[in-house]
Amino acid sequence: MSISQTPQVTVIIATYNKSETLYHTIESVLWQTFTDFECWVIGDACTDDSESVVASFKDPRLFWHNLEKNSGYQSAPTNEALRRARGRYIAYLNHDDLWLPNHLQVLVDKIEGSETDFVCSIGELINPDGEYAHIPDYPNSPIAPEVSVTLHRRDVLNRIDYWKAPNEVRAIPRVDFFRRAQFTGMNFAIAPYLTVLIFRRVEAGGRYSSLQAYMDKIRQDPDFAEKELAKLLIDVNRKFEGPISLLQLRTKLLQSMRRMLLKRGIDPGILKPWLRSGDRINKWRKNIGLDPK
Repeated sequence: MSISQTPQVTVIIATYNKSETLYHTIESVLWQTFTDFECWVIGDACTDDSESVVASFKDPRLFWHNLEKNSGYQSAPTNEALRRARGRYIAYLNHDDLWLPNHLQVLVDKIEGSETDFVCSIGELINPDGEYAHIPDYPNSPIAPEVSVTLHRRDVLNRIDYWKAPNEVRAIPRVDFFRRAQFTGMNFAIAPYLTVLIFRRVEAGGRYSSLQAYMDKIRQDPDFAEKELAKLLIDVNRKFEGPISLLQLRTKLLQSMRRMLLKRGIDPGILKPWLRSGDRINKWRKNIGLDPK
């Protein structure tokens, strides 16, 4: 398959030593019904066989580049891909998430001919303790979208610049990127389809098995997305009708405060003034078993 000189979409996968999950992640890009894309897989100084995994697909739309120095977060590899991007639109995919086959088509259809700068689809968060819906109603919700559900116009970078490094922001750089877009007055829209599976906090070795199992389910069941949405809806209804815990009340109060601040263009980080730039990333790295930077 050949690739056009100016593909409509540039897909960005930032990765670090996750070659087993990366294989299935790339598979989910290549089975897209929308085919006019290029895909840049950028390693954050990978030392595993990620390059060989990319090369094994022998697809001219796939490109690999490995940074010389590890940065500890996806900002550096993402920015490298953004500098190389030729697409009119930018789509992101984490190296251990999956797209359903209609993902790119759904987002491109939503953004084409509209005034929208960012579009997001619905994701399913898959944790060891269950599955949860990720409905990125941003900026109405104070929770920023996961990048794997997101597509935006490339020219938004002319207005909000690239991703910040972890030591430049108090928030997680992904969150900071969306907040800058929000504070600049950019438009966000939801494409009301489940098109992404987001894998969280799976023990070493288990994440690969999970991705492989879900790939098989998607291939075998044409009604996979509808069944998953129904399951998530039933779960939400049960929680809605159940008793409200103190934790839920506390969460609602904090979210209301964050929403109020965001509407006024204020970083909710002021609620935790003791946090310094880079602290959130160091905490995140510690939680997933990596050394703080």
